Amino acid sequence: MSDKIALVSCSGLSPLGLVVRAASVELALENDNIVAACITEYSAQPNNCSPILDDAKIVTITGCSDDCASVILKEKDIDPIMNISADAVVKTYDLNPLDAVRLDEDGEKAVDVLKKYILKELENI
Repeated sequence: MSDKIALVSCSGLSPLGLVVRAASVELALENDNIVAACITEYSAQPNNCSPILDDAKIVTITGCSDDCASVILKEKDIDPIMNISADAVVKTYDLNPLDAVRLDEDGEKAVDVLKKYILKELENI
């Protein structure tokens, strides 16, 4: 997995939004070929996206069924190569983060589980 990967993740204000942001940013800090991209930046720019997405394989990480990250990118004619549902991953491990401001115990566990899941999925691209 040496190609540049851009994780475009949920920025929602729910507990799962916090989990998704934490997992994406931690992965970017821990892996030289991964960048965490800010979906809010792209929604604020009328006709383009940040150069951070140039030459990157784009993976969206959703926090809920609204899938805002993918919707915003599609409005910019950008098609992610993969979409990962954090909700589905967290439910698989019977975790229920409850705090949208600080990671609670289940939130910390959810970040770890989600990071491992993302890295495993990235091996397939």
